[in-house]
Amino acid sequence: MTLNPIMHAIRLTGLVVAKKKRNRIGSSRTAVHRGVRVSLPLVLIGSVMGCADDHMMIPDPAVRYLAFGDSGTSGRSGRSYPDILSELSGQPPEAIANQGRGGETTAEGLDRLRRLISLGIYPNAHTLLYWEGGADIIDLIGQVDGLLLFSPTASDYPHSTRLVETLDRIQTNIEAAVTEAQTAGLTVYVATYFSLPEAPAPCEPLALQVILPSQAQNANGYVSLLNERIRQAATNQGAIIVDIASADDLLQADRSNYLNCNHLSEKGNAIVAQLFVEALNG
Repeated sequence: MTLNPIMHAIRLTGLVVAKKKRNRIGSSRTAVHRGVRVSLPLVLIGSVMGCADDHMMIPDPAVRYLAFGDSGTSGRSGRSYPDILSELSGQPPEAIANQGRGGETTAEGLDRLRRLISLGIYPNAHTLLYWEGGADIIDLIGQVDGLLLFSPTASDYPHSTRLVETLDRIQTNIEAAVTEAQTAGLTVYVATYFSLPEAPAPCEPLALQVILPSQAQNANGYVSLLNERIRQAATNQGAIIVDIASADDLLQADRSNYLNCNHLSEKGNAIVAQLFVEALNG
């Protein structure tokens, strides 16, 4: 027998929501919810979200810090930077929510952040740790320069119009996300991106799933332009910059800091977490 949404919600009343995990090709999405007895109004929140891509969310009053971003936040190996941040900052694990979603663009992230805020999922959160923009650039590269043959900083770069449009959109979306969070009373920290190691490495976004030094150099041109817009967006909106790019030399000094061309290992995530701690401590 097929139940309508309201009847289905009623049937779910009193159940315990357990840990769930969904995987997406080329990315990792994980949402963890501690077991909580669910009342009918909280179950209905899942329906109100109106998005099949979202897990049923339960308001969590324990969270103080919202780590929000793409796969750099969700983590691809070992512990993510929010996991390590808890240890370095002395915060209990339940005080930091990992809302990382692999492959998410700034436009998608803006919509998701608005939903989290409007539904009051983290009513006592006071800090947003925002790290997005990389997926927008990966999408652009896939569309116009899939083999990374061109330097985006060169005067003869053939896709400058598309590039500027993408960067404009990224900056606009970041500024909008910061404004949404600040309006909700959150202090906002915005992170830049690390450069790719200029050495052969596994690289899922590329057609051959490997990146060569010359390709990494061109990729880092995109990263540099992205970081300029991230810094500008944060400055324009009065957010605090967490300059992950400032650790490029430290990260590249040890190849084990990287999982692949565009993701850090647990060891690399520890460096990122330390940068967030330093920013939080002012």
